Amino acid sequence: MRNERRKRVLSLWMAAVLLLLCFPYTASADQATSYTYTVDEKGEWVRTQDAYLPDRTLTELGLSSASDLFIDGQDMLYIADTGNKRIIVYNTKTGNVDEIIKIKDFSSPSGVFVTGNGKLYVADPGAKAVFVFSADRSLEAKLTKPDSPLYSDTNYEPKKVAADEGGNIYIISEGVYNGVIQLAATGEFLGFFAVNKARLTLSQQIQRLLFTRAQVANLVDANPTVFTNVFVDRSGIVYTATSGTYLNGMKKHSTNGGNMFKTDRYSLDTLTDVYVDRNDFIYTCSNEGYMDVYTKDGELIFEFGSRVTTTDVVGLFTRLPSIAVDSKGGIWALDGNKGYLQSFRTTEYSQMVFNALNLYEAGKYDEAKTQWNEVLRLNQMSALAHDGAGKAYLHTEQYEEALEHFRVANDKDYYSEAFWEVRNTWIQKYMGYILLGLVVLLIGMRVMKTVDKRHGGKLKALKERLGARISRLPFLRDLALAKRMDRHPDDCGYEIGKNRAGSVLGASLIYLLFFIAFMLYQTQKGFIYQYQDVQDMDIGFVVLGFWVLLGGFIFCNYLVTSINDGNGTLKQIFMVPAYSILPTIAALLAVTLVSHVLTYNESFLLTLIMIAGIAWSVVALFVGLQTIHQYSFKETVMSLLLTIIFMLIIVIVCIILSMMWNSLSTFLTSVGKELMYNAF
Repeated sequence: MRNERRKRVLSLWMAAVLLLLCFPYTASADQATSYTYTVDEKGEWVRTQDAYLPDRTLTELGLSSASDLFIDGQDMLYIADTGNKRIIVYNTKTGNVDEIIKIKDFSSPSGVFVTGNGKLYVADPGAKAVFVFSADRSLEAKLTKPDSPLYSDTNYEPKKVAADEGGNIYIISEGVYNGVIQLAATGEFLGFFAVNKARLTLSQQIQRLLFTRAQVANLVDANPTVFTNVFVDRSGIVYTATSGTYLNGMKKHSTNGGNMFKTDRYSLDTLTDVYVDRNDFIYTCSNEGYMDVYTKDGELIFEFGSRVTTTDVVGLFTRLPSIAVDSKGGIWALDGNKGYLQSFRTTEYSQMVFNALNLYEAGKYDEAKTQWNEVLRLNQMSALAHDGAGKAYLHTEQYEEALEHFRVANDKDYYSEAFWEVRNTWIQKYMGYILLGLVVLLIGMRVMKTVDKRHGGKLKALKERLGARISRLPFLRDLALAKRMDRHPDDCGYEIGKNRAGSVLGASLIYLLFFIAFMLYQTQKGFIYQYQDVQDMDIGFVVLGFWVLLGGFIFCNYLVTSINDGNGTLKQIFMVPAYSILPTIAALLAVTLVSHVLTYNESFLLTLIMIAGIAWSVVALFVGLQTIHQYSFKETVMSLLLTIIFMLIIVIVCIILSMMWNSLSTFLTSVGKELMYNAF
C-alpha cells in the first residue's frame, strides 16, 4: 500500500510538471544571459557592467511570424502579428491583452506605428496598402499605390511605416531602392524622403576605371542598400535603419533627408529596427539578437544581447526583428521565429548613466557632475562617463578638471575647446610679465652693444672669432651648405656636382637629424594632434619604412639616371636630398613643438608650416638633381616619375617575396615536424 501511494504521488507530480511545460507561461530572470559592451577611449569594444537584465518572457500571446512593435504614451504595446493577420494591443502595466485589431483586408501586416494623437498606421505588403485607424480604431483610410506619374514604375508593398503629427507618412516598401516613400495624409505622393548611396565594390571601381563607356554601360547597375525600418520621434525627426552595411546603418535625418550625424557611425551589419524613447535615446536591434543604445547625438552607450539557434535561453533570440521602449526605459524585444516577447529592465548602473545624460541635457551641470562621478566610482575606465563628466565641468567653467576627463576619454574636440579656455586664462595672467621680459631683454642687448662700442668692440671681435672657429667644424659647415642650398639650390648643386662641397658624413648626419625630427613628429605632438598613441604604433615598422623609402629613393634615382645618361654619381645623389631637406626638418620640429599650444581653431597654421617646409625642400631637391644630372626640366620630371614607379615595383616585389618566404618557411617547418615525428 505504501509503495502504491508513493507511485501515485510521483505520478501526480510528473503530470503537474508536464502541464507546466505544455501550457504558456510568464518567466522572470534575475541575471543577464549576455554581456554588456561599450567602447573605450580608442573606440575598441570592452565589457562593462550589466546595463539590462531579462525581465518578463511572454509566450501566451500565440504569435506567428510577428515582425514589428510599438509602445504608445500609455505603455500600450502594439504587435504586428503577421502570420495571424492581426494587431495585438498588450498592456505592459497590467499584463493583459486589451485589444485585437483584425479586419478582412489584412493580408500580412508587418509594420505598426501610433502617433501622439492615437492614430494607428499598419503597413501590409500582402495587401499592398497602409491602413490608417483613428483613435477609436475605426478604419479611416486604406492607402494604396499612389497614382502619381512619378511613382508609376515603382513597386508598392509597404512593410514598415511611421508618421508625424502633421500627417506625413513615411513608408519602407519591398524592393524599392529609391528611398523612403513619403505620402501626405491624403495618400498623395510627396516624393522619396531619403536614399542610401550605392557603394561600389573594389572590383566594380576598377572596372569603371579601366573599361570604356560602352563596357561600363553593359555592367549591372550598383543598387544602394535598402532601408529595413523607419521611425519618427515626438519632434518629427525621421530615423532609419539599413541592413547590409557596417557604416551609418542607423541614420537621423534632417528635413531634407540628409544624415544629421556629421561623422561616420559604425553599426550592426543586419539592423532590423530603430526606436527612439521619450528622452531621445536611440535604440537599434539586429537580426542576430544584438541591441544597441545611443545618445541623441549617435554616441554608443551600451550594446548587449546575442543569438541562440537550438536552445531556449531567456534574453537571447533566434531572430530579432523589432524592439520598443516603455516609459521606464524597459526594452521589449520580439523573437520572430519562436513567437515570444522578452522584456528587459534597466540596472542601477544604466539608470545612473541615463540619469547623468538627462541631467546634462537639462542644463543641470552640477548635478550631472555628481552623477557622472558616481558612475566613475563604479567604473573608473568608462570613456562615456569621463566624457560626460568633462562636458559638465566645461559648462561650469572648471576647465582644468575638464581637460583631465577629456584626455582619459580621448575626446580631442572637447579637449581642444577646454584647452582654449585654459590657454586664454594663462595668457591673461602671464602676458604682461612676458612682454616686460622682452622689453628688458631688448634694452639689455642695446646697452651691451653701446658699452662694447665704447670699449673698442672687443665683445664683437670675440664673437666673430668664436663663430669662425665653430664654422670650421665639419658638421656645422655641412649645415651651412644645407642652409645655402635652400636659397641657392642651383649653385650648391653645381658645387656638389663638381665635388667642391658636401660630404657623405655630413649628409649622413643630416639624414640622422631628419630621422630624429620625423620620429618626434610621429610620437611627441600635442594631445589633440597625436592621432595615434605611441603604444599602439608599430615603431619597428615606422623606422624600417623611413629608411627603406629614403634608401629606395636614392637607389632608384641612381638606376633611372644611369639608364638615362644622368651625370650624377651615387655619392652626389646621396648628398643632394640631405642638403635639400633642412626646411622639412625645421617644419617637423616646429609643428611638433607648436602643436602643444594650438587648438583645432589654429590647425591651419600647422598645415601651412608643413606645406611650406615640404614644398621648399621639394623645389631645392628638384633643382639640385637637375643640376648634378645636367637635365632639362622635362627630363628631371620624367626621372622623378620613373624613380617613384621603380620604388613601387620594388615594394611589390618585396611583398611577393615575403609572402613566398612565409609559405616556404611554413612548408619547411611542416616537413621538418613530419620527419621528426616519423623518425623518432
